Amino acid sequence: MSSVINNSNLNSAMVNTLNASQSLMNPQIYNTQPIYPAHAVVYAKNDPSNGNIPAKSNTTIFMLNKYGVISQILFTYKKQYTNNSATASINVQAPQNDFFNVIEKVELLSSSRVVSTLTKVDFMAQFSNLPSNKLTVINQSLLQPNPSDPEAVANAGGVSSLFSFTCPLVFGFSQQINTELNASFLEPLSIRVTYGKDWDDSAGRAVGLTGAILEPQLSVRYKSYQEPDNAKILAENFAQPTLNMLSTRFFDENRVSVISQTATAQNDVSLEVELKNTECVNDFYVILLRSDDGAPGASTTSASDELDVQPQEIKSLSFTGSGQEILNLTKEQLAYGRIDESGFSVGQDIVATTFKNILKFQTGVYSEKVLSNTISLREINAPRIKITFDIPSRPNLSRYYCYVVEDCSAIYSITSATGALQTSLAN
Repeated sequence: MSSVINNSNLNSAMVNTLNASQSLMNPQIYNTQPIYPAHAVVYAKNDPSNGNIPAKSNTTIFMLNKYGVISQILFTYKKQYTNNSATASINVQAPQNDFFNVIEKVELLSSSRVVSTLTKVDFMAQFSNLPSNKLTVINQSLLQPNPSDPEAVANAGGVSSLFSFTCPLVFGFSQQINTELNASFLEPLSIRVTYGKDWDDSAGRAVGLTGAILEPQLSVRYKSYQEPDNAKILAENFAQPTLNMLSTRFFDENRVSVISQTATAQNDVSLEVELKNTECVNDFYVILLRSDDGAPGASTTSASDELDVQPQEIKSLSFTGSGQEILNLTKEQLAYGRIDESGFSVGQDIVATTFKNILKFQTGVYSEKVLSNTISLREINAPRIKITFDIPSRPNLSRYYCYVVEDCSAIYSITSATGALQTSLAN
């Protein structure tokens, strides 16, 4: 049946030009989508190799099994509070974002060599960059306080129920399917978790509680291919003496801080971070955290170093280097900086109060499939990031810390003869 639309299109210069293009593709012509080889999927549990009762500021080590290709690593722990009061019962909740109190950093090691690190501010940067649909599970299983219920009451001299939390450990290798680590071929891999020192925090900061971390465990998702497919993987990847893989890793600049003035509001306070890193940076994240209050009337050196893990609001950010202003934008303008290929920007509406204050400057477009740009800091003279923010009136002293987290490109090498994994090039 003839269509008036088709008849009209026949006389359109635009339509005829498009139909003659080499880019023309007819979607009705059958063509199979890419098919991956069928493979087994197994979640293997790993208990700590150095005991499963963590201590503050100490480490837990997990030795990973040589099962196959690692596609996911989940770190699970349980938290319990002890009520040291002799008379009162306390309704207990872990606070919002308590994970950042519990964890200081997580390291991936290959034969005792650290190949990638995620600090607590790296995790903040990672989570702040996720769209809402990917942040939902993390919010539910890690960031939110466990709901208060009758079992969450810690009686005098007793303990609370156990609260369970699960965090995905997504190193740069896991962000592309073709750089996932083949644990069965590589030298032995391990995960080292370093704990923080502020476990006692609870919702409402109830006095008389002592926190404890119990039963840390890894659940590692392995992909195991059939022998012909596995042989092809090894032959393609390790036919040469060395396999070089492009991936990413985080670098944290040295933080800078300023002390608030007791009981006096301050406007347009500034902090400036000199960037010492010389690597190729894909994205910059800027995080402002506040310490817990010091004693009223204390000296300016007495503000506590115990951080409030809720990121504070930043008003504006500027980036300069070699005498040139690269950007000077407000937080509202920077929110549009997460531009994707469509020309619009990616955002999130979940846990808005948690991550909306973390600012990001991306050098390319928001994409999970392509390295769209990177900036080498090697030849930029005195690069600096400066932020401005307001300090509200508070009865006690606080210290404000500015962190700059850089997501950098890195080339890793795997020695075909031994399976040794190490950083090959980063700047």
